[in-house]
Amino acid sequence: MTSFVSQSSITSPTPASGLRRFFGYHDLDLSRFISSNLVSAHNLLFIRLIVALHLSAVFIATLYVSARDGVFYMVPTTFTNLSNIGLTAYYLDLRSLTSQHWFLSSTLSLLYASVVVYHIVVPAIYWGMLFDPHNTMDTLNKYVDFSHHGADFACILVEMIFNRMELPWVTIMGPISMIILYMFLAWVYFAARGEWLYGFLDWSKGPVAAGWYIGLLVIFSLLFVLQKYIHHGRDSLLKRRRATVAAKDGTGALENKKCIVVDEESRQLQDKAIQEPFVDQKEEAPETIETTGSK
Repeated sequence: MTSFVSQSSITSPTPASGLRRFFGYHDLDLSRFISSNLVSAHNLLFIRLIVALHLSAVFIATLYVSARDGVFYMVPTTFTNLSNIGLTAYYLDLRSLTSQHWFLSSTLSLLYASVVVYHIVVPAIYWGMLFDPHNTMDTLNKYVDFSHHGADFACILVEMIFNRMELPWVTIMGPISMIILYMFLAWVYFAARGEWLYGFLDWSKGPVAAGWYIGLLVIFSLLFVLQKYIHHGRDSLLKRRRATVAAKDGTGALENKKCIVVDEESRQLQDKAIQEPFVDQKEEAPETIETTGSK
């Protein structure tokens, strides 16, 4: 959950390194992190705060029931828990965009691209393949279960409706790289415990398992493309409303600027650019005196 960025805290672009250019950071529009097409920046912050409180409560409840039921090892291993931790981390990102390193802001974009894809897949797979209607759970377990496989979709839907985040093509690295890493984690889990977290990842099934691995990568890629155009369509449909909101809350002044965060690396580049002309003048000064003396 990002904080409001004032116009005075934005600087003109400095030369971008290769990694910055790869992540598209030199084109980053900071206003999209903290503004909305529908409500003011302050109201958006309030909406995110409510969702963040819910997700924090779910996370605490998850830790408690996992420890109580002797399955705490599942917190850092199941895809459901890890994806919900990612969603919670996105909403709890309270660091100021003007004080954190540029890479952390880029990571936030990758994280957002991941959660808007994962929290379509997680409820779909759970209710379509994994839900057991005969499973008896106490009230707290039901709260955690339905929060992980239903309310999570509502949380990301709220964010998609009210925010102005974009999904540049490079951010497809978020959901794809993380699901590949999770496949490796599933193999490590199988090697350590002799059982699969999810039966469809069992490679002993041969071509069927291969189909699942490839299919998941294709599904995540297609969902990213779908989400990219949904976000684009949202901004196009709400363009007039956005102009009204931007004029009222002041975020319009930050739009359409290829801005970067004022971090330590940026300051060093700016200082160097300012000092170089003076260094050149000092180096040229002795030559001018020598020439005058010879005359």
